[in-house]
Amino acid sequence: MKNLMKLVVCSVFMFCIAKPVFSQDVMWENLYDQAGQLIREGKYHEGTEIAMKALRVAETNFGATDLRAVWSLNVLAHSYLAEGKFKEAESLVNQALDINDEDPNILDNLAIIYTEEGKFSEAEAAANQAVQISKEKFGEHDPKIAESLSTLAGVYRTQGKYFQAEPLYEEALALWKKELGENHPNVVLSMGNLGSVYGALGKFDEADQMLKKVLSIHESTLPPDHPIFALTLREMAKLYIREGNFVSAEKYLERALAIQEKTLGKNHPEVAATAGRLGLLCRLQGRYGESESFYQRALKIFEKTYDSDSPYIIDVNKELVLLNEPVLLNDELKPRANK
Repeated sequence: MKNLMKLVVCSVFMFCIAKPVFSQDVMWENLYDQAGQLIREGKYHEGTEIAMKALRVAETNFGATDLRAVWSLNVLAHSYLAEGKFKEAESLVNQALDINDEDPNILDNLAIIYTEEGKFSEAEAAANQAVQISKEKFGEHDPKIAESLSTLAGVYRTQGKYFQAEPLYEEALALWKKELGENHPNVVLSMGNLGSVYGALGKFDEADQMLKKVLSIHESTLPPDHPIFALTLREMAKLYIREGNFVSAEKYLERALAIQEKTLGKNHPEVAATAGRLGLLCRLQGRYGESESFYQRALKIFEKTYDSDSPYIIDVNKELVLLNEPVLLNDELKPRANK
């Protein structure tokens, strides 16, 4: 299940918001830059407000089909995505694509939104299209294609297709390292994603080394309550669960949950994802009452966020079935989504 079993990091989880080089309007440019900075800082609500102002300025001064309006739609959609407002984000990205359907950044955004919504076939189609356009525009080995490669890898990873995700993450990481250096946020994000995949594939030493490096960088560069830091803590906890280190896993999950409740609100889908992971941890330890409580909390949030046929809702219900059928407790049902 997407968050119960993520991050793109989306990502799992976040992607670079590039500024179009054609912009000359000072007011729009300042608003656009400010919105992007707020989103990078994890201040999503404030970022949304500024992005809406940037969109109004672009549409009023340059027209609804101007590229500045397109980029404003995209950054606003990204902010909605971070807030867990997936339908609003999808609508805005589709508006942007109606004007310009050859921009890989917008297609990457759409793929991430579809992944968050559990629309995996649509997400794969959008991500593959972004990769193809990026390679046609920039070339097979240009660092500019790394974002689209990483987005496609994230779509695969969320579905548990780790063998397909691994080489894409590795290629994206190599390209970004070459272009940006070891400690750039895109590089660190890519390392975290790849570390998670290594853990899922049983490469525990590689995963441990990579995720601990990411955690160390985030501890020194991000505020202690940044949402991305919380996702890194959750990825580390997932590795500890796979290794059977339940004490450390619980400590990291509780810390992640506290950060997410503070910064995202108690009804955000990422809060549900972390609660669901705590549900799994408790179940594996035989703490069935606590497990059910966490799963029920996750389910209530997911039911407010997704349609009833969402794979994330289906997967929580599968976990609840396991609690009521002790004979199955040693047989892990393979999740359809891995957030």
